[in-house]
Amino acid sequence: MRILILRFPYALKWICEFACSMTERLGWDIAGVVSFDLNEKETSYKNHPIYPLTEIKNLSWDVAIYGCEEKDFAEIRPRMIELGIGKEEQFKNILWLLKNFMTKKYEDFADPAIQETLEWWKTHEISIFNQHVPHNTFDKVFFDDTCDLPYVNFQTVSGELRRMYYPRNYKKFHAKNGEYFVKDLLTEQLPTSPHLYVTDKHHVNAGDILIDAGVCEGNFALKYVDICSKMYLFEPDEVWQEPLRQTFKDYRDKVEIIPRSISDVTDDKNITIDDALPELRGENIFLKMDVEGAEPRALRGAKKILTNNKVRASVCTYHNADDLIKVKSILQSCGFKTSTSAGYMVFFYNLNTFNTADFRKGIVYAEN
Repeated sequence: MRILILRFPYALKWICEFACSMTERLGWDIAGVVSFDLNEKETSYKNHPIYPLTEIKNLSWDVAIYGCEEKDFAEIRPRMIELGIGKEEQFKNILWLLKNFMTKKYEDFADPAIQETLEWWKTHEISIFNQHVPHNTFDKVFFDDTCDLPYVNFQTVSGELRRMYYPRNYKKFHAKNGEYFVKDLLTEQLPTSPHLYVTDKHHVNAGDILIDAGVCEGNFALKYVDICSKMYLFEPDEVWQEPLRQTFKDYRDKVEIIPRSISDVTDDKNITIDDALPELRGENIFLKMDVEGAEPRALRGAKKILTNNKVRASVCTYHNADDLIKVKSILQSCGFKTSTSAGYMVFFYNLNTFNTADFRKGIVYAEN
């Protein structure tokens, strides 16, 4: 297999570096690097020649890897094909390389869940959830003139509809036939998802105190707002503060929104869970934690809460390659029994995944 790497002036440098590294790890040949920069001054990259775009027709290659956004290359690819530069199926992105490498790396692994994913990849593109959550959902967006914020209607575990608000001028809505939708709002929480926070045996009970670390739009907390006795919601991102206040405005007596990052220290920007909450003893607590890889530090800052109460926890472990080991170790040292969610994720939003090329467990379930 001869791989041609297409380098764009506006692409991130790591993309070209990864494409070269993964091609070599696969044992394939690099035909060269073609630069789309008309002012390109370099003549080689990691000992591979850099060719101007005008030379691409003279090169011999099987697959060309492009290092830019799919939407950008979608405009370039038809023009290249019209000029006789390759066929549509010859142009691939870096995720295609990752899929091929992981297929080779794990082909002899005995884990049925991994083998199921490798089989699924034969006819599908790699994704974060792969075969576990194959379909999309769309929740219609409405607009509240009284507060100038968009919202969706969200059903709580009690069956009540509540408005869940989004930031003003939110950029991630899905446009369809002149209307706007939130796409895949609860994809992570489908029963087959490896990112599932609750199961039949591990869930939020009526009367629980809920600690939601990493709230974002608040869908997890809002689902249980009617049955929990108290809620502590941690969300440091300023863009979510106004929508969260609006979503939970009718629950000020039981919901406290804490606009700081949780960690194992308390300073100007961070706070520990133990410092943020009153001293609790003997309470039934459900802890949900999704804090972008800071889970081990956040747990170390919650030792009092974890040891002085009856706690059920769902903690994300997919952001970093070693989070699973760290999270389980911390919880077990506090007297918790742990298990993991079913299936695996491929979290390629973390660039380190392109080096580790690993499957990761989404959630650690824990109970003391």
